[in-house]
Amino acid sequence: MGVIAGCGALLGTTLVAFAPTASADEVCGAPVVTDTATTITCTAEGTGSVTVPDGATSGHVVLLGAGGGPSSDGVPGGKGARVEATLAVTPGATLNVAIGAQGFTFDSYPGSGGTGGGLVAVTAADNSPLLTAGSGGGAGGPGIATPAFPGTPGGDSGSPGSAGAGDSVGGGGGRGGAGTATAGGAGGTAAGAGQTPGSNAGAPGGWPNAQGGAPSGSIYYNAGFGGYGGAGYGSGGAGGGGGVDVNSSGDQTGGAGGSGGGGSSRVSGTVPGSPSSVTDGVNSGDGSIVFTFRNGKADIAVGITPTTHLGILVPYLSYNLTARNIGPDAVTSATLTVTLPPGARATNLAAGCTTSATTVTCSYGAIASGSTAAKSFRVPLGLLSLGPLSVTGTRTASAPLDPDPANDSATATCTVVSIILVTCP
Repeated sequence: MGVIAGCGALLGTTLVAFAPTASADEVCGAPVVTDTATTITCTAEGTGSVTVPDGATSGHVVLLGAGGGPSSDGVPGGKGARVEATLAVTPGATLNVAIGAQGFTFDSYPGSGGTGGGLVAVTAADNSPLLTAGSGGGAGGPGIATPAFPGTPGGDSGSPGSAGAGDSVGGGGGRGGAGTATAGGAGGTAAGAGQTPGSNAGAPGGWPNAQGGAPSGSIYYNAGFGGYGGAGYGSGGAGGGGGVDVNSSGDQTGGAGGSGGGGSSRVSGTVPGSPSSVTDGVNSGDGSIVFTFRNGKADIAVGITPTTHLGILVPYLSYNLTARNIGPDAVTSATLTVTLPPGARATNLAAGCTTSATTVTCSYGAIASGSTAAKSFRVPLGLLSLGPLSVTGTRTASAPLDPDPANDSATATCTVVSIILVTCP
């Protein structure tokens, strides 16, 4: 069963900086286990981790990037991406998750824009990025003078924002750029007659996997602010604030802020040849990640077959210890342990087998469905080796899960009459 842990709210830090910490407010729900799959759903805002369940052979993952926040006049933010992929997984390995929240209206000022949607991503245990769903950019705020231009819709994941509307008196802010695979999106340019260049420009987005820039609250008596750039591999940029400007004749107007650019998505670490997809601009709400781990099954049937090698010089019994995979999936590894009768010892062990006291332990590698792997060893016969001699082989470990314990052991009993007369079934 997968183990999950969560920590506090996701802030505007880079993904490579977060470390999962246990918390009562878990990011992911409890695993839901069926005969064929284990599903873990992560929807709470924050960072955490998921442990790949025992027996898992692959992990199907669906991420929804968070939507951007609306402007103060209700213009929506951009929509996040939907990313679907199949990851190569190892049972017991840790996958880190980051669940960013939907953006919100930056503050209570009339010309406020929205923040970008937060980071939604899956990384490996060493925090190397695997999957990221780009989030939407925040909407640009409306102008705050009369006449006032309406807010500007945020950029969808993978797309730049839009320039804010304005006129020759109070120009709108420039749009924020989309995050890309190699860089954060560019910040929107300043706007408005007589404005100091750069005084109301948007900040560029971060890279990699960082939050997009956030807007300034100082929006009064300026033309529209530029939108903020989306982060590379992730978050959406914030929308710029709307403004007011007055020309030399005393005319005033409210230019809208430019909207934030969307974040970009990333797909890596997938199973070779497996389908994966990125669909930008489909999710406007709460980011999320759903893991569906396929529970592989491989039924090992244990067999043990003795063969007599008799004579007065060096009599012994040889044993062939077999692991037959009767499916349905391939065995990745298996361990079989043999119990010998008191006083017996094992010699001439095959590669991968060890002995201690009255046991023999053999390790097996991959076994295809329908195939059999065998290991051998010998049990010498002495003058006192008389009567029944029972040897039992048992499956003590294997991956993936073994669904049928009924065939996990086998026993072979030979009857030793003398060192030159032994009967075996």
